[in-house]
Amino acid sequence: MQLSRLGQGLAVSAVSALVITGLGATVPANAADGAGVRLLSVQDGIASVRRDADNPLGLTVTLTAQRLDRSATIHFEWNTNAAAGNDSTGWNQVNDGSSSQSGVYATTEWSASGVAGSTVALRAVATVPATETTPATTTYSTRNDVAVTGDASPVHAVSLGPVSSYSGSASHGAFFAQPYADSGRDKDLLTVEGGTSATDGTVELSAWNPQTGSFVGSVSAAVSPVSLKVTGLPSAPTYVDGGAFTGVLDITPFDVGAGDVVAVRAERDSDAVAPVQLRAQTISTISSSFSTAGRDDTLVTLLVRDQFSDPVVGAEVRRSANGSVVGYTDADGLVSDTVPSGSVSAGYYVNTTDADLFEQGVDHATGEITTPAYVPVATATGAELADGTVFDDQEYADGDIALQVLDQGGDPIAAEQEVSYSLYPSDQEPTEPTTVTTDPSGRVVVPFDPAGPDGEYTLSFTAPDSAGGMPQEPVTFVAGDAVLDLSPLAGTAPSGGTITYDGSLTVEGEPLAGRVLDLAYVRGTEQAPGTSADAALVIDEERVLDGELTTSRTGTFRVTVGDVVESGGPAETGGTLKVTARGLGDTVDATADFTEVAVPPVTPTPTPTPTPTPTPTPTSPPTPAPGKGRIELRLTGSDKGADVNRLRVRGPASAAGHRVRIHVLTAGGFWRVLEAADLDESGDASVNVDDINGNRVTRYRVRLLPNSRFFAFTSKVLRLR
Repeated sequence: MQLSRLGQGLAVSAVSALVITGLGATVPANAADGAGVRLLSVQDGIASVRRDADNPLGLTVTLTAQRLDRSATIHFEWNTNAAAGNDSTGWNQVNDGSSSQSGVYATTEWSASGVAGSTVALRAVATVPATETTPATTTYSTRNDVAVTGDASPVHAVSLGPVSSYSGSASHGAFFAQPYADSGRDKDLLTVEGGTSATDGTVELSAWNPQTGSFVGSVSAAVSPVSLKVTGLPSAPTYVDGGAFTGVLDITPFDVGAGDVVAVRAERDSDAVAPVQLRAQTISTISSSFSTAGRDDTLVTLLVRDQFSDPVVGAEVRRSANGSVVGYTDADGLVSDTVPSGSVSAGYYVNTTDADLFEQGVDHATGEITTPAYVPVATATGAELADGTVFDDQEYADGDIALQVLDQGGDPIAAEQEVSYSLYPSDQEPTEPTTVTTDPSGRVVVPFDPAGPDGEYTLSFTAPDSAGGMPQEPVTFVAGDAVLDLSPLAGTAPSGGTITYDGSLTVEGEPLAGRVLDLAYVRGTEQAPGTSADAALVIDEERVLDGELTTSRTGTFRVTVGDVVESGGPAETGGTLKVTARGLGDTVDATADFTEVAVPPVTPTPTPTPTPTPTPTPTSPPTPAPGKGRIELRLTGSDKGADVNRLRVRGPASAAGHRVRIHVLTAGGFWRVLEAADLDESGDASVNVDDINGNRVTRYRVRLLPNSRFFAFTSKVLRLR
């Protein structure tokens, strides 16, 4: 991909990346070099002509070679035989054998779209003319197995230039020699620009060191999405989605200056290598601009340019009031400062020498700067979810879901504004928007019925009418009945040990984070005569009989019950742990039994009899456990009278043998474990349960316990009368 075509019209405001590192990184080895030439391009064996549009322009690959013999003439050739050698047939000249020369480098553009999808050989050819004493010679630098990729490939194309987005010259590289030795800022910084068919990620930049025969000084330049113009026709330009990047190379170790030529490489899947002729920058101006004032502060942006109005990287900017350093400009010549809104300052100056204080006629200053005062304007609308994006229906109270008008800084603004909203289950069609006027504080409550269907809801809304009333980014939340799980329900450990219970609190499978759980432990019976039970909850290294925990970000929690170590290791059985989700009513009980520690009889140690060492039998490696899967269960049932309901769980055969729990919704509004069952070989189970609500509606659900094969699953609610 050649930027001189595909990259025309790059937005100069594209976000740049300034990454300056030391030398040392290298790329794969070069192609075999001839006596007169070294091929520098397609270092990774990939040449991409991807353009992301059906357009015949911009489909070239930049080929660059180093001229090792100063008297040589360089051109490039390709061969459909990917393994072709110097004497093979089928070599074709690139660009009719023409190339441009820049210092010791030669470059040309290869229209390779005709061989996209194939693998070819490439070579640079050096022809040295005859002299009075030597005959003419031809030598080659060949790279075999070069994959040419196009639009059908995920391999991205990349290109270099123009190096300076303002001068528009692809052959002159603007560099700034920092004079700030006292601050440790005295490097020669070369700004590098380019384009790519990628719209994000990074491009790796480096420079060719002829002495070491490698690309060095690798830096990463961030890619910003831009529209790339692929035709030069003013009347009907065509654009494709692509990316722009700007980076900075430290060329200090190269000991080069104005007029010298450096070969720069950009790599993103494929690569581009281009020679640039260096041009020294002299700081000429500094200018200021500022964004819309914030409530408290305004961001002032300062731009430093050189004698050709190109941005200068690495320039030192100071405050005129006290000479303190603001910072050093980035690859776009920019540096920013935060100042109070509605304030007047002495401004800033750019330092052109190593002297810190401002020097009249030497340094350049902005003059006095007045920042605008903050005037709040209704600009956007934000959603307020008092209970978060996941909550239990019982947590909801009127007013917990609301819309708030915001100003240009994202802060609430007190203003009566007209907004529209729609709240609906996410798996259903949006409802007709409701238009309302906010109260004087800029807020309006969105009604929500917690008795409605459980699941995810979408709240869509608009900006204030005075700001155009355009749709804002919708928000979603999950509401329903919380499910409290605990495992194991029957915990055991040796006497003096600990039992760890792992649990979770979810709504419709989504974690319910930051909720308080009340813990209570009732001791069992110590089996040693004359002793009292002493097991207890262990919270923050203290032993207590009640306490509380808070669910984690993932809705999980862990409870530990520990027994006291006692002589003889007597059993303690019948302990009960109760975990309750505070305010939600969900409660789970588990048992804790500490078993007696058996003391083995003391027997004399027999004298060992030497035996031959057996030859170990090879064993097959264990079969790795498959990853967890997800299954769905369906709960059906029928009313067998005033006192009994018959429930049937239906699941896939793969769930056979796994345990489920039947929950019932009590009159108090919380789910209680009613029955547990194991799924049969068909993945089904049938249970008869007592109907606790008589002739009134009873609500049931079934819960698959998490296990080594499947994630936990909670069925839809079954309603029986």
